[in-house]
Amino acid sequence: MRKDSPLAEKESVSPEDLWDQPLLISQQETEGGRMSQWMKRRLSELDIIMTYNLLFNASLLVEEGLGYAVCFDRIINTSGDSRLTFRPLSPSIEIEMYMIWKKYQVFSKPAEKFLMMMLEHQADSPP
Repeated sequence: MRKDSPLAEKESVSPEDLWDQPLLISQQETEGGRMSQWMKRRLSELDIIMTYNLLFNASLLVEEGLGYAVCFDRIINTSGDSRLTFRPLSPSIEIEMYMIWKKYQVFSKPAEKFLMMMLEHQADSPP
């Protein structure tokens, strides 16, 4: 959300806070995600103005004041001079994420480093 948004004054965002707001949600949510259950409303009852595949693209619209993107934290920059801020959902939603790659894939050095960092982070995380 934008830092100057009324919801930015809250510590967290509840379903009721979003019921009458213009929302940008992940395309995957329209295919059977948990958002409808968390919102306590059918998606068709919400003001979903756009679905996105890439949060960065949705963040540009949020910066222009078109609505609120429902998303994971730390995917886009919300620090420093950014006009955006993140507020967690309350109650929170936990979703498992998976990284998948082709067997015997040859990675570039940066991609290989990224994968190794992700695998190290996974090993350090509690189950």
